[in-house]
Amino acid sequence: MSRANYFFPNGVASGEPLSNAVVIWTRVQEAADVCWEVSQNPGFDITIASGSYRAIPEKDFTINIDVTGLDPFTVYYYRFRAGDYVSVVGRTKTLPILGEQRVRFAQVSCAKYNAGFFNTYAAIAKRNDIDFLLHLGDYIYEASNNPPGSQTPGADIGRPFEPDHECKSLEDYRLRYQQYRSDPDVQQMHASLPIFSMVDDHEIADGTWRDGADEHDETRDGAWSLRKQAALKARSEWLPLRNNFPDHPDRLFRTVQIANLIDLMLLDTRTMRDRPVPPPDMYLESRSALGVHQRDWLYNSIENSQSRWCFIANPSVMSSTSPDFIDEKSRLALLKLKLIAANGVDPDWDQWDGYPHEREELLAVLSKKKGKLIVLSGDIHASFVFKLKSGSMQSDSEPIGFEFVVPSITSQNFDDKMKWEPRTLSCEYEEALLKLLPSALWCDIDSHGYNIVDVNQERVQVEYWHLQTVLQRSDVENLASSWKICHGETTIERVD
Repeated sequence: MSRANYFFPNGVASGEPLSNAVVIWTRVQEAADVCWEVSQNPGFDITIASGSYRAIPEKDFTINIDVTGLDPFTVYYYRFRAGDYVSVVGRTKTLPILGEQRVRFAQVSCAKYNAGFFNTYAAIAKRNDIDFLLHLGDYIYEASNNPPGSQTPGADIGRPFEPDHECKSLEDYRLRYQQYRSDPDVQQMHASLPIFSMVDDHEIADGTWRDGADEHDETRDGAWSLRKQAALKARSEWLPLRNNFPDHPDRLFRTVQIANLIDLMLLDTRTMRDRPVPPPDMYLESRSALGVHQRDWLYNSIENSQSRWCFIANPSVMSSTSPDFIDEKSRLALLKLKLIAANGVDPDWDQWDGYPHEREELLAVLSKKKGKLIVLSGDIHASFVFKLKSGSMQSDSEPIGFEFVVPSITSQNFDDKMKWEPRTLSCEYEEALLKLLPSALWCDIDSHGYNIVDVNQERVQVEYWHLQTVLQRSDVENLASSWKICHGETTIERVD
């Protein structure tokens, strides 16, 4: 083991870039005074920023440093020292301040350790054309190696979770993050570019809502408030995060302004929402996936957005996937993807379909950004491109924007759950889904991978990159599809 790996066993990371700042991260083995330094070249000929920090057990020996005074849209290198030990060198980049500059970033979601190898992270780490990574949640899974029937077991590939049981305490969550951050592909990804991350449910518990979760039983698992607090504390320790709201430490939603090019609004559709419920209660006008505080912030942010493009990033699928009539082939696919309720009839109340009144209200607000609206989603372990419309699914009205649902990094897709070979029998189910859902333009319900989102003043282009497999380490990937939206237009073009 190298000296860097011994004292800095979880590598380095960066995140939350601004045009003049970025957060850098590492973790050490024990309490120590750790020096950090930042340079514009990997040889550190000239150090432009440096300092020291005391790693303490109360923060699990993790270190988050907010480095300020940096130049916009500039690549930097950073490293840490503790005595004679020196970490690996990380690469990061600040955001632009000029709107005419082009921005490219990766979009990912759902990294289940015991379901596959993180070939997606390895592929992203090898690219040199990405400014940052947008992680839409399920960075970790809290699940047990022997999950309840409502969850999918892991794959038999020799990657069991640590700890073996479901994470419930601070020590459990810390150990799970430590396992993830020990993975070489995770370390390579973090060392290559900065990350913006949001929370889905598995950072805390399956089916998280404001006051509980589907798989949380207070008589068995203790107080929900303590479990949520433990999960979010471990997350704040183990990811490169800026303390944006010191007076509101549980606030996760925020806006990332990228010059005057993009207002990127990162939503929390889990920890502030009302409990997901079936009909008829799901149709109550008072029900919210956002919570009053976040909803007021979001509507105000949309109203006041002056950037060229308005981006909404959230884990939940915003487009409706529950038509009045469902054929049997589509029903099976929708059930396995959890895009309808388990009874095979009702809308899935865990996605935006479960909050229809608030969704229509939100879409009405978003309609003011027609021709400049992009929604980025995850969670469902499938690739989809949707026309985003307000009102009825069958509406002939022009779309107000387009939604791009990213596939999972490893979490089980349709073929995994059906236990058949990828890109074989699933294709006929995809055809059925595209006939069933008038807003769906394209889908792939088998493949794992990531998206590349390329933005300039005139257009947005989204590329779907799919991996050959996640059941073994592999660097084989392919461009599955690519889509272009021109500013001010309500049409979309497939360009692959």
